[in-house]
Amino acid sequence: MIQEILKLASSAEYDFRLTACTQDPLRHLFDQWVPYYRLKWAVARVLQPQRILEIGVRFGYSAATFLNACPNATYLGIDNDSDTFGGHKGAIQWARHITQEFNAEYLIADSQDLTNFPAGPYDLIHLDGQQDGAGFLQDLRKSLKQGKHILVDGYFWTRENFLHVSEFLYRYRDLIESVLIIPGFAGELLITPQAALQIRGVVSSSAELIDTYTDSYYLQNCGGFDAYKRDKGLQLADLRLQAVADLAGTAPMGPALDLGCGRGEVSVHLARMGREVLAVDYSESAIALAKGAGAENVHELSKIRFHCGDVNDAPLSGLYEVAVASDLVEHMTPGELDRLYSRVASHLSPHGLFVVHTFPNNWFYKYEYARRLREARKLGAHLPLEPRTRYEELMHINEQSPRVLKHQLGSHFKYILLWFAAHDLVSPFENLRRPFSKNELRAAGDLFALASHSPIDTDTLLHQLAMHPVVTPIDLDFQLCEIPSTVQAGARFLARVRLTNNSGVELKSRPPNPIHLSYHCYSENGQAVIFDGLRTRISVLKPGFTADSDMELVAPCAHGRFLFRVTLVQEGVRWFDESPQSLLNDHWIEVN
Repeated sequence: MIQEILKLASSAEYDFRLTACTQDPLRHLFDQWVPYYRLKWAVARVLQPQRILEIGVRFGYSAATFLNACPNATYLGIDNDSDTFGGHKGAIQWARHITQEFNAEYLIADSQDLTNFPAGPYDLIHLDGQQDGAGFLQDLRKSLKQGKHILVDGYFWTRENFLHVSEFLYRYRDLIESVLIIPGFAGELLITPQAALQIRGVVSSSAELIDTYTDSYYLQNCGGFDAYKRDKGLQLADLRLQAVADLAGTAPMGPALDLGCGRGEVSVHLARMGREVLAVDYSESAIALAKGAGAENVHELSKIRFHCGDVNDAPLSGLYEVAVASDLVEHMTPGELDRLYSRVASHLSPHGLFVVHTFPNNWFYKYEYARRLREARKLGAHLPLEPRTRYEELMHINEQSPRVLKHQLGSHFKYILLWFAAHDLVSPFENLRRPFSKNELRAAGDLFALASHSPIDTDTLLHQLAMHPVVTPIDLDFQLCEIPSTVQAGARFLARVRLTNNSGVELKSRPPNPIHLSYHCYSENGQAVIFDGLRTRISVLKPGFTADSDMELVAPCAHGRFLFRVTLVQEGVRWFDESPQSLLNDHWIEVN
């Protein structure tokens, strides 16, 4: 198609100047614009659209061009008839004049006020490139679901145009069949959306989102997907899931409820900790993946009961000591949440905990990201106008502010503890230890909340979450299950270890003195080549429980035979291979 368009444009005799307005303030550019409109003429001639929509008409030069190429087409032009964004007040009257012999209509309106373009779909939608960035992207989004082809004007007009449109293409790449970049005066971009494309608009119920929760979403976009694909929930490598699981671990032992269980990693963890679990999700893909995670952990599978259905229709019975809603509440309407909170409150034991995590704290997008955009503009730097991913745009129908979350929970639970966390979640409980400044509150992307029928003591909670120094030997069985015999120099590789905690101490990778898997590496002559090996977090290991973990190691850059001493380290306290603990596994590896 591109060669056909370019060939036709180079041989075209069409001259827009024959119908151009002599009072146009930009008439001094007319000679430069001739090939520009011949290219548009060629695009229309090749595509032969029957229905054309144009956003941003000005004097109607593009309208006349398209209709000259396709005289039997119907045309609708939308223009706000103002001097803003490259427009010219009153110019639309000239557009009406030069297209009066064709089936052309014009609507004076701001396209940003339109939820959808009227009377769609269209065979060709032409978007003027001289809008503000946010408006341009909104019109592009609407065009995706209403246009068979979209011709974007001015792709190379400015660096800002180029970056914003490129960001749009990246965001919606799975909804686009093809893109043609046609260089020229300002650059044209011809987008062909996927056939039978549907982009969701405003929704009134989470039930309308169910078809978006697919294997593709859970295995390519939902946080922690890479770890799930590696070990099917064997370990909680995702920091969000680790934090949620740690909080659930502070609840009294007893039945657990995992609401919106997704791939099932938290359900498996709760079962591993000795709880009977009801895992609920209305996505068939989620339940299938969650059962897959359970199948990889056969002992835990027997403790989990899966229910595929709406969380508000789940068969709750008796009292639960802990209920978890991790990244669920932003996917439900306020009315649905009220019903959910009421149900959880009536089935939570007197001392039980309801654990809630949500992203985003909408203060981040409303205040902090807006501030970053302003700063970026001052520096001439680029940030996407829309910070949300496409899945966030699709699925986040009720993004939470701290006030809304706490108030709505407070209608059903007597005691609420809410705090903020930076989105990297390296220190998810830092805000419990100290107040955040206003700047920190708005910059914190994540919100956590605990709800209960009994008082929640922050100091007690922090003590339960913390890993304190263990200065005496602990009874810990440590097996090296898998490790390669040969690796490449400088390469990272994995080893699988199994830990069984026979002591009375709960082990975890939490401040102030986290316990990590690590190693030393020695040459054949006993010289330490790597003493402080990479650190790998461990899942919370309660007394009497066993857990497998994949730890990461790195080979020396030199070749030869090296001894890897795999052990644990409690930061700031001691290495476990040292006396009196002497807990280690040695393995020789050939480094090529």
